[in-house]
Amino acid sequence: MESIRPTTTTDTEEGDLRLSELGLERHRLIAAGHHALAGRANASPLHPANTAGFFSYADGVKGLRAENMGANWQFFRSEGVEGICNEELNLRVLFANVHVACGPTDPQARSKKGAGSERVACGDMFEAAGVELPVSVVKFSGDYKTYYLMVDQNGAMELSLPIVKAGGNFLRCVERIFLIDGNDLDEIDFGLDEPAGESDLDFVVTRK
Repeated sequence: MESIRPTTTTDTEEGDLRLSELGLERHRLIAAGHHALAGRANASPLHPANTAGFFSYADGVKGLRAENMGANWQFFRSEGVEGICNEELNLRVLFANVHVACGPTDPQARSKKGAGSERVACGDMFEAAGVELPVSVVKFSGDYKTYYLMVDQNGAMELSLPIVKAGGNFLRCVERIFLIDGNDLDEIDFGLDEPAGESDLDFVVTRK
């Protein structure tokens, strides 16, 4: 069982070193986040309320794959959860729209994560959902760690390792790597709430 003390990395050089240990590159993650921002920009006030969130989520996942797949990073899909995975390092990266990235407090998702995210992101880290955990040390007993590329509506981005709690949001991040603060982007908010459900975007198509 591995113990991880919660850390936040804001320094660019230190962040790049840590990203290299994870088999990732800052510019590729930022490029993936720009896919999400571009998707969000395609929504107008005439669309349904959650369209910007859906477009941002869908293009964020697309961006993760388009910018990072190859070498040891592969396509990942399980229980309605979408992203990329690295079997060699036992890592997964998913995408989330958040209220505020790169802020003083842990990010919170714009919409609830489904039951699939709870299982995929937490694995068997804890014996029971909702257990009260110490702030200083979080123990991982699962084989995989599931990071999220977190993007807010101002363009701030971070790669973070959260605990997805029962009920669908992030309990706390045990590792945060700031990528870009997004201060140069204008805020446009057409509603970034993603469709919520038991599993993330789990569509079923049947014959008529």
